[in-house]
Order: sequence, then structure tokens, then C-alpha cells
Amino acid sequence: MLQEHELMPTADKQLLPPLGLLPSPAGAPGSVPPPVTVPHPAQLPLPGLAPELALRLTVRDPEVIAELMRFAAGEDRNRYALAALRLGVLSLRVASGQLDAGAIQQAGEKLVADVRDLLSSRAGEMTAKIAGTLAQYFDPRNGVVEQRFQSLVQKDGEMERMLRQHLGPDESVLARTLAMHLGEGSPIFKMLAPDEATGLRAGLEKTLEHALAEQRVQVLREFSLDHKDSALSRLLAEMRTRQTEMQTDMTATVSAVMNELTLDQPNSALSRVVKNLTLDDEHSALSRLKRELMGTIDDLVRRNTEFQTDVRATLAGLQARREEAARSTRHGVSFEAELGELLAREAQRLGDLAEACGHSTGNIKNNKVGDHVTELGRDSAAPGARIVWEAKEDRGYDLRRALAEIDVARKNRGAQIGVFVFSARTSPPEMQPLARHGDDLVVVWDADQPATDLHVRAAYSVARALAIRVGESSEEAAAAVHELELATRAVEKQIQHLDELRRWGQTVQSNGEKIVERTDRMRADLAAEVERLDRVVAALRASE
Repeated sequence: MLQEHELMPTADKQLLPPLGLLPSPAGAPGSVPPPVTVPHPAQLPLPGLAPELALRLTVRDPEVIAELMRFAAGEDRNRYALAALRLGVLSLRVASGQLDAGAIQQAGEKLVADVRDLLSSRAGEMTAKIAGTLAQYFDPRNGVVEQRFQSLVQKDGEMERMLRQHLGPDESVLARTLAMHLGEGSPIFKMLAPDEATGLRAGLEKTLEHALAEQRVQVLREFSLDHKDSALSRLLAEMRTRQTEMQTDMTATVSAVMNELTLDQPNSALSRVVKNLTLDDEHSALSRLKRELMGTIDDLVRRNTEFQTDVRATLAGLQARREEAARSTRHGVSFEAELGELLAREAQRLGDLAEACGHSTGNIKNNKVGDHVTELGRDSAAPGARIVWEAKEDRGYDLRRALAEIDVARKNRGAQIGVFVFSARTSPPEMQPLARHGDDLVVVWDADQPATDLHVRAAYSVARALAIRVGESSEEAAAAVHELELATRAVEKQIQHLDELRRWGQTVQSNGEKIVERTDRMRADLAAEVERLDRVVAALRASE
């Protein structure tokens, strides 16, 4: 069956909701469904399009025909068909990937919040269940394990009864077994009895008496001179032979030694030694040794004198330069230059621009406050934003004076953020390694300790985030600033932990476990703070 119907879009645009839920007819065919007006950007007339479009469609789908027949022919059926057509167009558009970015963002945020709440609730339930189970088994007052231990080790408990049954002195398994194998009627007892003729003692006595008798006869025979082959006779014969040979050899040896130790013969050993050990002959070995030793000693004295002279000159120069740097401002200039090198390396890594401007005047006339300026690069979230750095190695500066000077530096260099860097040698003792005061940061840095470079890098990262934040007033920016504040405090805490690690490292043998534990916690905390900073930067970029 073919059903022809003409669809004419009307100007009232009364459509169904975009969720695709068609209202059911209120009653029999001919009833009019309540009109629903849905405001949507797509309903507005687009430039260059006609306000109406006439369509003549032939419907062949049985289900569509059945649904259309539920409405009376005319305006009701036309309105329902137009609503169905619009719903189908929107559904095809959604299926083709044209999604509402705002709806997706809201759905994603709701999904993340639901997952976070679900994980939090599940973690709480799991923790409560584990705590309850552990308390049930390991509670020191009424836990199952404690009760079991008490039943085992208490007086007249299971363990005591078992030990008494197997190891007790009376009627135990061990006592009965020992009585059976070692008692009075056992074979071992009979064998060890002293009054038994066939016992072990009687057998040992007979064997030892027989062996001692044989050994006695053999020993007496070896020490007897009546037998020529006895040991004593052979020893005496050997001693006589050796004595004769030794007398002959001794005579020859003494004669040879006397010949070598006489001065009457010029070629004797003693004559040669005396000749080489005299200083009267300049060609003797002793004379040559003396000349070599004297030359070596003279050379050592000369080299030692030259070395001492060079060392004194070097130490004097170092001492003079150190005293000159301490008396003048050159020491502060060196601290400023070393900070500039560190900032240049960090700016190059982040794609920023670093400039040393401590010797040039700024926006304020005849004012050179502000040693270094870093400008955020083109790829950052705030290109052109400026951060001014002021470095001081002077004991006359406290926190109040430092904040006043960095405020002047921001105005003088046209910067949004200021960072004041104290030298660890001259900073006030109560100063924190990294602290934030509004749009200014205060850092304590030791140029001779590379471990404190992390203080400057952390301040650089926080200053960049603050520079991005400047000028933004939306709620997202305010939330991002709050997150940034929390991240700054967390980084400051981790820097304090690094100072603790430095102190622990001096006694690493006694604090090795503390270092390992603190390092693990710091790694986890720093990873969490890095993720938080990434979210803050992303929020600031989205709010631009």
C-alpha cells in the first residue's frame, strides 16, 4: 500500500525535543499532541537560504505509514511528520560526527566526576572492610589470632599438654621409649653393666691388656743395644758417621772463610769490601753512592723550594682576590653573573628569551634595578610576558626590603612577575627556600651547591604560570590560580625535604633507610604536582 503525503515546513517551527523522544498520541486518531518548542541554534534561518522548502514524499515503510496513520490527515499529521523528519536529520548529523562540543565537554566532566566519586567511595569501602577484617583477626584484645595464641601458650594450654604428653618425666612417650631401650632390662644396660662378664667393660679390659703387652715388648726391643737392627743401635751408628763427616767439612769451611776474611790477600772478600767502602778512593762504590745521593738531595731541595714559592704565590693571589671580593661589590656581581648563566640555560630549554640588564637603565630614569629579565617565548601560553630577576648577596637585605626592591624592579623593567634571589650565604636564617608573595617570588640559592639549582628552576616554573595568569579574571582562571598556589606550596615542601636529604647524606650509614623512604615519597609527590601544574597551564590556555 502506498501512502502519499505532502510535507510543508511551517514558520512556527514546533518540533520535538532534540533527545529523540516522540510524544505518544493522547487518544484515538485525530487527537493533537501537545506542541513543544525547542530553541536551538540550528532553527535560526541561515543567510542565503529560503524560509520554506516544499517536499512531496512517497512513504513506503509500513511502520512509518502505521505511525502517521495514527494522526488525522491535515495539520496534525504534517506537524508530526515534520518533527520526525527533523529528528531523523539531527540523528544523521550526530551519527556523522557533528557533535555539540559543549555537550561533550559537560558529559566528559560529569563522567570524570562520577568516576572520581565512585573510586573514592570504593576506596573507602575497601579500606573499611580491610580494617574490619584485620581487627577481627589481629585485635590484641579479642582478635582470633590473639585468642588462638592464648589458647596455645597459656598454662595448661594445648602446647603445654602436648609437651607434657610427649616429653614429661612420668609416663610420657619419650620416657616410655627411653625405658624400653635404655632401661634395666634393655640390652644396652646389660652391655654397659660393670658386673657382667660378657659386658662391654670386660671386653675392653681384655683387649687393652693384650694390646699393651704387645706394645711393651716391641718398644723395649727397639731401645735395646743387644739387637743390631734396633732403632737405638741404628741411631748411634748414624750419629757416628755424621759426626765424622761434619768434622771434615767444618775444617774445610773454616779454612775457606779465614782466607776470605783476611786482609793479607788483596783478592779476598774482606779486601774488596774495604776497597769499595772507603771514601779515599773517588772511584769506589761508596764514593759514587755519596755523589748520587748528594745530587738527588740537592735536586729535591731545589724542587721543594720552587714548589713552596709557587704555592705561596698562588695562595697569596687567591687570598688577595678573596679579600678584594669580600670588601667590594665584585662578589655580588659574580653571584649575579652565575644566576644569569643558570637562567640562560633554563630559558633556552623552555624556549624563552633571557637578557642580562643589570648595567642598563630601565623605564625609571637613572634606575638600574632588575638584574635579569626572561621573556616567555612565542610557543608559550602568554608570549611576551616578562619576568624580572633581582640577585643579592648582601647581609643588609631582609624580606621587607627584598619585596620593596623587586616591586621597583617590576616597574623599572615592565615585567608582570618578579623574583628576588637571596644568596644562601647572606640570606636571613628564617627565610624559606621558595616563597610566594602575591605576584613576587623569593628564592634562596647557593651558587656553589648545584642541588639548590632546583630552587631557581621551581621559581621559574611558578613565575611562568603566574605570568600566564595575569590579566585573566574568569572563574576558570581563579580556580587555576588556587591550584597553582597549592602546587607552589607542595614544591616548597619538597625543596625542604631536599635540604633534609642533604643533611641526612652526611650521615648516610645511619640514615640510609630515611633517605630511601623520603626519596620514594618525594618522587610520588613531585609527579602529582607536575600533573597539577599541567592541568593549571591547560586551564589557563583554555581561558584565553
